[in-house]
Amino acid sequence: MTSNNTKKYTLLIIAIGLGVLGAFLAMLYLNARESSLRDLLKPKSQPIAVVVASKDLLKGDVLDGSTLSVRKIPSEFVDNNAIRPNQFDEIEGKVLQQNLAQGKALIRSYIGTDFPLDFSDTLAIKRRAMTIQVDEMSTFTGLLRPGNRIDLFVNSSIGGGKEKSIMPVLENVEVLTTGRDSAYDYTEKVRFLRGGVDRGINQSFTTITLNVTAKEAAILATARDQGELLALLRNRKDKSGSGFSVVSSGELLANAQKLEKQEQLRRSTEKLSDSIVVGEDGVLRDKNGVALVNQNIVIGKDGSIRTKSGIDLSSRGLSLNEKGEIVDKDGNVIDPDSLVIAADGTLMTGDGKVIGGAKVQSLAGIKQLADGSVVLADGSVIQGATLDENGHLVLADGTVIDPKDVRINADGSIVNKAGQVIAKVKIRRGDNVISFGTTVDYLTGGLSKDGVLIVQKLPVAK
Repeated sequence: MTSNNTKKYTLLIIAIGLGVLGAFLAMLYLNARESSLRDLLKPKSQPIAVVVASKDLLKGDVLDGSTLSVRKIPSEFVDNNAIRPNQFDEIEGKVLQQNLAQGKALIRSYIGTDFPLDFSDTLAIKRRAMTIQVDEMSTFTGLLRPGNRIDLFVNSSIGGGKEKSIMPVLENVEVLTTGRDSAYDYTEKVRFLRGGVDRGINQSFTTITLNVTAKEAAILATARDQGELLALLRNRKDKSGSGFSVVSSGELLANAQKLEKQEQLRRSTEKLSDSIVVGEDGVLRDKNGVALVNQNIVIGKDGSIRTKSGIDLSSRGLSLNEKGEIVDKDGNVIDPDSLVIAADGTLMTGDGKVIGGAKVQSLAGIKQLADGSVVLADGSVIQGATLDENGHLVLADGTVIDPKDVRINADGSIVNKAGQVIAKVKIRRGDNVISFGTTVDYLTGGLSKDGVLIVQKLPVAK
């Protein structure tokens, strides 16, 4: 009996489960059918006529019958701000503010009333465009491009003299145009109104237009009238300046002499490297590895030779022979340990032989003139230096040096007691330095009535 009851309950549960499943499936079917019937009963979507681009349009194009057309689009895909055909008269003649692909609907936000089609509209407020004539060299053989930056110099005479000098005029100036080609930075405003399509840059031009202020334009015009303009191309990221105010023919000669000296030092270094080697232990050896007898010398990277006490031997015509000996121009061997500096700065050997070259001077006798220039005992001027209230020498880079117990060599190197070079300065030679504003006697040609030469008092000008 119990077994029959169990079977009945099992069948009942199965029947109930199947009934629930059947009801669930029936509900799904009815819902799907209802949705299908609803879709069938919905009204069909009506296409709406809108204004579209008849071809690919680019920023700056004028909106008219040649660039626009009418197209019907399903209503669900139409933007609320799309232009309808009955609104065409409102937008005709206006300018497209951004690119629009063919067949795309024209949206009201794409339309503008104004667009800078004129080059003057590209200039920033308070800036001016100035065009100057250039030659092929100033255009870097056609490689100058709009957007590049240049420095401008002028080659002219100063004060009406015959000697010409080069002076900076303007630095880091932006080139707006080369000929009629405008800068890439102005692409969307001027030249490339058609989406930045590069139609080629003209490499043959005789004028360039620069981005300047009104005052800079006046300075440039004055420089152009005074002499020949020189343009130098610079990296657009470079913010440095020229670092000089004028370069004269005298400085040109000095630079040539400097280059000559550098070449002499290079050859000297090359020659030394073939015969003298500095070991890892700092010992000087010949090419065979034999240590030199004299180790009291220092060979600089530039080929210069000094004693360990700081005396510059190279500038006095002394050099090293293949044996590592110090010799003069005649080949006479000089013992560097015997070199002494006389009271007047003259360099000589222990037996009294004077070594040529400029004197080694003490800084103890330096003084500052009324014009602020600092001079040595021989009248040479230490350029860019001053003296503070304690009598210390202050260099252009701010280095402060106590003049006691230091010497200055002919090349401008300042050496302490230990022979270490502690600073380097530029020296302007001059046996007789006269401060600015001093009055001197000037003898003119001709005689006075009493037969005495005429003397005029002239102030020394800067």
